[in-house]
Amino acid sequence: MTTIRTIQKTYAFHHPFHLKGFDHSFPAGSYNVETEEEMLEGLSFVSYKRTGTTLHMIRTATTIIEPKIFNIDPRDFDLAVLRDRHQCAEETGLSDAPSMMSRVDKLAIERGENEGMTPRK
Repeated sequence: MTTIRTIQKTYAFHHPFHLKGFDHSFPAGSYNVETEEEMLEGLSFVSYKRTGTTLHMIRTATTIIEPKIFNIDPRDFDLAVLRDRHQCAEETGLSDAPSMMSRVDKLAIERGENEGMTPRK
């Protein structure tokens, strides 16, 4: 019998964002992300493999797109989160502040762009 677990997180975007594979942008706002993982059996340690990630829009008065469930690439979503965090830091004049945009975040964005997860703007 396969063991499956679901991890749920809520993310708040301050700017509209785009995900690869969609012909529209997603508006700023809050989103629930659910990740399903399947336990890998037969190992000497507990390990899980991601089997799917879905994005759920949290409906607000200004929601343009009808709330739906979207299957997404989690790496592309992570890149969108990092970009949004970076845009917020630039607007507040804190783009060099380590707590807002760390060197690791900058490298992650660059690596994601280089691996073709999203086109450079």
